[in-house]
Amino acid sequence: MTALTCALGPDSAGTVLTRLLREATTSIDAAVYEVGPAYRWAFAAASRRGVRVRLLLDHHASDGNALTAARLIESGGECRVPVSGVHAHAKLLLVDGDRVAVGTGNLIWRDAPRHPPGPVALPGRLLAGTREWWSVVSGGGDLGGAALRRFEAEWTRAGPPPAQWAQARAAAAPPVGVPRPQVEPLHVDLLPSSLRLQLGGAAIADALEGLITGALRQALVVVPYVSADAAAPRALVQAMARARAHGVDARLLLGQPPPGPLGDIGRLGVAIRFMDPLRSTVGHAKGLVADGIVVVSSANWSRQGLGPAFEAALQVEHAGAAAYFADAWSRDWGTGIDL
Repeated sequence: MTALTCALGPDSAGTVLTRLLREATTSIDAAVYEVGPAYRWAFAAASRRGVRVRLLLDHHASDGNALTAARLIESGGECRVPVSGVHAHAKLLLVDGDRVAVGTGNLIWRDAPRHPPGPVALPGRLLAGTREWWSVVSGGGDLGGAALRRFEAEWTRAGPPPAQWAQARAAAAPPVGVPRPQVEPLHVDLLPSSLRLQLGGAAIADALEGLITGALRQALVVVPYVSADAAAPRALVQAMARARAHGVDARLLLGQPPPGPLGDIGRLGVAIRFMDPLRSTVGHAKGLVADGIVVVSSANWSRQGLGPAFEAALQVEHAGAAAYFADAWSRDWGTGIDL
């Protein structure tokens, strides 16, 4: 059987991911948009203990990535960035060849805080951070092979980090809150055939539209935002509207208030709310629960995210996993504000 761990941020995902990196014995192949000081030490430490570490970072104006690349290379690891204009926005970890983690957040403290050693989640030890969804698979059949093949392709196309990273004034990030309650990870066993890895923004868009269209009971979506002027996000919201017209509970939860008008997207009849850090926290998760299937994805609903960007999504067909994320979605919806 295959083992699946489902985890939420800020509740427990950071603790799960730190443990995953610490337990690596032979290899870490990771494609992450941003890795900051809260996690760069884990990659460098793995390299120093003899683990082969390859880290694919995005080439955007440096935040934590420049120093992460330098520290990893100093420790004996390898780091590359895309040489084309395509963003490497995936959150994909492949550890020891057969442990695959797919998630929604970057490896920074804001997105993935962690508990000190001990029980993962206890009353009185609540963490502040963005809402994230993560899934970790062990023994997933060819899942690791599929992840490695795509990683190798992206790695081959990438090049060394720039000698001088482009600089940009850091944008003020919205304040995060402390969602309540916070829950421990879910551990389930399932068949490898219950899992499907989607790689690439366009492939993820196609998979999401198919699941929304085929939903019979519910299509619950969480994304940080929707780019109203992009074709792929519009098509997904339109698919939600058609599902709703057929009696499906189709609702859209945004991670924060939209920065601008949603145009006719807001008039399609899909119920929309946004998260509020004063009531819960800021949402950075990108996911879908369609009946008994859950999708955990790195792809924003934007022209890049559902198009040319290197993105990763894990589709899981398992009632318990779907319920775990649907419950989290419902708690966040319950504290959300109607658009």
